[in-house]
Amino acid sequence: MNKNKAIQNPENTCFNCLKETMVNKINIPALGWGSQFDNFSTRIQLCDDCYSVTNPDWWKLNVIKGKTDLEGEHYEYEDEIFNFVNQMSLAGQELFYNRCATGADADNMEAQDWIDYMLGILPHEKCKEYGFYSPQEIQAYEERFPKCQHVFNVVYNDVSIGCWCPLGAYGEANQKIDDYNISEECYECKYYTLRKTPITEIKDEDWNNFRIYYIAKLKEKEYDGNTYVGVD
Repeated sequence: MNKNKAIQNPENTCFNCLKETMVNKINIPALGWGSQFDNFSTRIQLCDDCYSVTNPDWWKLNVIKGKTDLEGEHYEYEDEIFNFVNQMSLAGQELFYNRCATGADADNMEAQDWIDYMLGILPHEKCKEYGFYSPQEIQAYEERFPKCQHVFNVVYNDVSIGCWCPLGAYGEANQKIDDYNISEECYECKYYTLRKTPITEIKDEDWNNFRIYYIAKLKEKEYDGNTYVGVD
């Protein structure tokens, strides 16, 4: 059994061991704010053997209310449920997070595409169809942004510092990548050049004009057919 291939007959398949057999079907309704099931409902199916290695109390789905509305609500054993799901093979996780899931935060992909995306092998074009960053875009940002000549520290009025490329890529000060956001601009950027000089600081109020100037100089050198390593 290939655990990285989408299950073809999920109705009687155990999500954990992937055997076709009699299963316990447990529906998990969506909750609201404060829950990992906020806008996300799904189902898990477990054969008797796999069910027995879990805590039966998990599946009672007792709802714990916060002391205030701001704290929301959650299922008593949410962390344990997700830890169990995340140790399953990707074929089982796909059923839980994708095909059996509904709600605003549910994934909505072709089954094998979901698995391939998690493996980092879904083609770039397919990723863009789903509105996702592709593995190629992520790799380009992580490898290029920290080393590119065309990246500047931008100093804001509160003296905090961000890092920007005039073409739109951004990260944290001193060319550190943003851990939460990917800049697509690095992928297949024809202007990428390995840094040869120290990073320069630009004031925030000067950045827009400087950015326009810098892009114009890049394109001027491109049209002149010259090799560029930076802008004078």
